[in-house]
Amino acid sequence: MNRKYVLIGTVTMLLGFGSAWAQESEEEAETTIRLMGAADAELPDAVTKVISLPGSMTEDAEAVANATAVENSAQGIATANENRLRREEGLTTADEARAQGAEMAGEAMENRENRGRSGDLPQRPETPQPPTPPGPPGGA
Repeated sequence: MNRKYVLIGTVTMLLGFGSAWAQESEEEAETTIRLMGAADAELPDAVTKVISLPGSMTEDAEAVANATAVENSAQGIATANENRLRREEGLTTADEARAQGAEMAGEAMENRENRGRSGDLPQRPETPQPPTPPGPPGGA
């Protein structure tokens, strides 16, 4: 019980001290923050300068991009065709398996029906007559 109160008190003290240490003096905070001028202030040209690339670089980049796009689309079409063939093969295999399963189910049903019929059972052999016991000797 005492441990519980000691733990609660310790945590409370640490939280209180932690927030006090986190606060710095206002003077230090003001020195680290510099306010910019008004929003419509003029910016240096180095920040807002537009850089244009030479025309030959942009034309080459477009040609490379177009060639890459054509290669990628051809590869995508080839992959799609392969996937389509694999899917068709899978559907064919599934149809064959479904037909085989239906056939096996039909055979199993026939076997269950035939199992209970008495006409299919073998006939019981006739019991032989016991031999007649020999009579008393000397005849009666």
